[in-house]
Amino acid sequence: MNVSPNFSPPLKIMKPYFILSGFFYMISMIWIFFLDMNLDIKDFALIGWVHLYMLGFVMLAIFTSMAQLGPIVVETNHYNVNIFKYVWIFLVFGLTLMLIGFYINTSYLLYGGLLVLIAMSIYAIEFLLTLKTARRKTSITNAMKMSNFFLLLGIITGLIMAFVFNGYLDINPHLLLNTHTFGLVVGFVILLIMGISIILIPMFGFSKRLSDNEFHNSFITLSIGVSIMMFSPLFITTILQTIAYFITIVAILLYFYQLYKMHKSRKKVIHDIWARSMYVSFLSFIIAFISLSSYIVFENEIILKFGLFLMLVGFFGFIIIGNFYKILPFLIWFQIYSPVIEEQPVPMLHELLPKKLTTLQWIYSTLGLFSSSLAILLNNTQLFYGGITLLSVGSVMFFLIILKIIKTHLH
Repeated sequence: MNVSPNFSPPLKIMKPYFILSGFFYMISMIWIFFLDMNLDIKDFALIGWVHLYMLGFVMLAIFTSMAQLGPIVVETNHYNVNIFKYVWIFLVFGLTLMLIGFYINTSYLLYGGLLVLIAMSIYAIEFLLTLKTARRKTSITNAMKMSNFFLLLGIITGLIMAFVFNGYLDINPHLLLNTHTFGLVVGFVILLIMGISIILIPMFGFSKRLSDNEFHNSFITLSIGVSIMMFSPLFITTILQTIAYFITIVAILLYFYQLYKMHKSRKKVIHDIWARSMYVSFLSFIIAFISLSSYIVFENEIILKFGLFLMLVGFFGFIIIGNFYKILPFLIWFQIYSPVIEEQPVPMLHELLPKKLTTLQWIYSTLGLFSSSLAILLNNTQLFYGGITLLSVGSVMFFLIILKIIKTHLH
């Protein structure tokens, strides 16, 4: 791979994304204290928290990671790197208005949704134009492209739902709920994680890189499943949704097999903070996958809440945090220290990360995830909020770690 520090945006432009992502993760964990653990899955208070977590933490984390790693992976420069000066502004203001809409006045959902759509559109269009000039065109590049299309479709269906809630359209919003959720969570986030993990796991985990043909199978299968789900409301039938679920399950099973092959091919086993975070993340993914698959058959809401919590907080949370611990030091070293490596002493990658603090963060967050997840199954309120306390402590530590790394190395 022939890469240059010029491929990725200057870290000073991306600095707000790292900081805000950590900040919103911390706020999301603390926010749970103000929610009733027995809320209905369709309650606006719970939906508002999901949007806070997904837009504030997950999306900002993906934007900053993809802005940095995407061009490096495909060996090209950004089409227009300056757009990243503004995307986070639209996204944060849009998220703020959406939260007002969920908790105070639904009319604000329209304004917030429009700002979020603008942010997502700017990001997606710029990224697609960047991929157009890519030197390396593989199934992973195609997965990046497809995920951006699903991102835009998911946001558009969400905006249509906002019009419905305010009485401007006469459509059953529940018909669009699966398309909105599937388009963003499965079509954008999970598809993107699948593609990037095929690169990052061998890079950080010392395992063998899979061939593009192997990833192509799970990528195409998942894309078909999400596409069927996105168009299912046009036919107003549950049969298409069932087919979409089944195809998605097959795609994820194929991906699990690929993870297993990478795990077995490790040349060197190192249980660093990244590896420990991946253990928790993918164990959460497997359990969440089993739970959500069983919900399709048994329709038990406790199982649904348990699976969704593990997917969001366990899988998304730990995979993002773990990769932040690799990506942020790597990008600082790559952009700041590698150009002067022959002129002055430079730190090693592991020296850019506060080891004791990251270990404490992992311990608190892992114990918190285990406790709160178990509490959902047992319907134990005290155990749940005890787990959330531990997760909140871990989230504060994560935010402080980001600030410490950036303050020390980005002046």
